[in-house]
Amino acid sequence: MNARILRTLILKDFMLYFRNRFFAYITIVAMVLYSVIYLVMPSTVDEALRVGVFAPDVPDLLLELLNSRDITLVELESDAALQQAVSDNQYPVGLVLTADVIRGLLRGEQTTVTVYFASDAPPEISEALQTVMRLAFNEISYTLGGQSLNVTFREEIIGQDMTGQQLAVRERLLPLLAVMLLVMEMMGLGNLIAEEAENGTLRALLITPVNVPGLFTSKAIMGIVLAFVQAALLLGLTGNLTQEPLLLLLTLLLSALVVTGIAFLIASVSRDMMGVFAWSFPLIIVMLIPSYGVVFPGTLTSWSQFIPSYYMVSTIHQVVNFGASWGAVAHNLLALLIMGVVFMAAGVLVMERKVR
Repeated sequence: MNARILRTLILKDFMLYFRNRFFAYITIVAMVLYSVIYLVMPSTVDEALRVGVFAPDVPDLLLELLNSRDITLVELESDAALQQAVSDNQYPVGLVLTADVIRGLLRGEQTTVTVYFASDAPPEISEALQTVMRLAFNEISYTLGGQSLNVTFREEIIGQDMTGQQLAVRERLLPLLAVMLLVMEMMGLGNLIAEEAENGTLRALLITPVNVPGLFTSKAIMGIVLAFVQAALLLGLTGNLTQEPLLLLLTLLLSALVVTGIAFLIASVSRDMMGVFAWSFPLIIVMLIPSYGVVFPGTLTSWSQFIPSYYMVSTIHQVVNFGASWGAVAHNLLALLIMGVVFMAAGVLVMERKVR
């Protein structure tokens, strides 16, 4: 099939796609709305310090001193609960004050206090906490025991050490918005193909010089371009294409390939728009799960790596928010490429059987 026929088919698919008012409106509105949401979200991080503490025998005086220095102290029932709370980002800092620690402080003995830090706690939190603790312990030591302070802090990072790389909410939200745009186009393309298959349009086209490979090639190109352009515009409008632009564009292109292949599979089991919605919404929910791990760190387990969007989210997050290079995300790109080829091949194969 020559280039002129292919170009005609692609233009025809674009016209049919935007003739559906629902998908035409939601395509434009979603892109604008997501950009606005990103831009109006806070660009700074709230550094208010809430400290989790496991201290079954802590004196009331210590609690009063800590809370008087703009630190909110929250007691937990065990050391394990404290570590879990810090790991889940409920508190950026966890403090362990055992009976032995308190006795050592009161006697002026060499004492080590264990402090847990969340993986993305900024360094100023560590410095501020140690300063405040030294002041508080020094006052307690002199007030209650008349001994000089002799204390050191043993720091433990819970999770991957991301000290100094804390993120604003909108920076965590960006991968979620990008994936939402991509998966919405998955539903739109699936609806277009399903309607043409049920209306007999696809079979009618095969009577003309159009062949099956050319027919699905045009739809694949249309779907990839539509999803890719919208996601790229989102990153561009939010000012996030300045860091490794070629790497980000390639990531979006491979992601568009993945969602287009899934759209073919959705179309093969759907007869109309309601059928597409019925299949798409559960898949959209699943595809968005990896994004929650960026917005709410510590909420995902290793099984999320079986979700295709994990590699989209991970790459965008690492490149945009941490300046990752090609080598750091090469395995993600390879995974997207393999998944994209597999989904596309499977989708075209199933659709071809349906059309014939």
